Amino acid sequence: MQENAIVKTSISKQIAEQLRTAIVAGQFKIGQRLPTEDELAQRFGVSRPSVREALKRLAAQNLVRARRGPTGGNFVVQPSYAELAESLSGAATLLVGLGALSIEEIIEARRALQGSCIQLATSKLNQEHLHNIEIALERQRDPEISDEDFCQADVAFHRALVDATDNGMLRFVMYTVIEALIPVTNMVVTGVRQRIDIISLHQQMLEHLKQGDRAGLEASMNKLLDYLLQKFAQASAGRA
Repeated sequence: MQENAIVKTSISKQIAEQLRTAIVAGQFKIGQRLPTEDELAQRFGVSRPSVREALKRLAAQNLVRARRGPTGGNFVVQPSYAELAESLSGAATLLVGLGALSIEEIIEARRALQGSCIQLATSKLNQEHLHNIEIALERQRDPEISDEDFCQADVAFHRALVDATDNGMLRFVMYTVIEALIPVTNMVVTGVRQRIDIISLHQQMLEHLKQGDRAGLEASMNKLLDYLLQKFAQASAGRA
């Protein structure tokens, strides 16, 4: 790693950015321990508190994690799908709240991206995938669960559907899309959508998936997204 000269403004931020660049470039591998605070302070020509603050910034980004003990230190970690999705979900919620991202755009993105998974899902479906989809749908059928739990089961249903593609890259991309966009959609339409309608459309999707019917699965998914758009328009009219 080659360190650039540090300008004496926002020192900790600059250190964090240089360390992050080194991590992303592969100069530090996942699971590798970073140099000690003293070593980093000497390399950058700054104080230990500045280095410590920089490491806290990286920890907040889920790039490093501190371990205590004789073999402890600050280690490079791989962010989990859940951590990445949580960050994206917060950003998407903020953009919707600020009016920078419309529900129509979210539905359009879901239609395009989820549609791209259908072919692989129908051809690679196995019993484990099917079991996870059925569990999520069965949970949605429980009349006693809260709206929040119903929405979580909704996310689990679509996540399991994407898992059926058995494609790591698609799962990574779609996991963040599903975890970020479905909760935002649900947040807007929860007051006007009917659970029984969602369950019925999910059941249709499941049946088409079992039969390997790509066209039917895509049609049912589009019905679901059209339904959400309709309910969003209804909710918007009610607010107006």
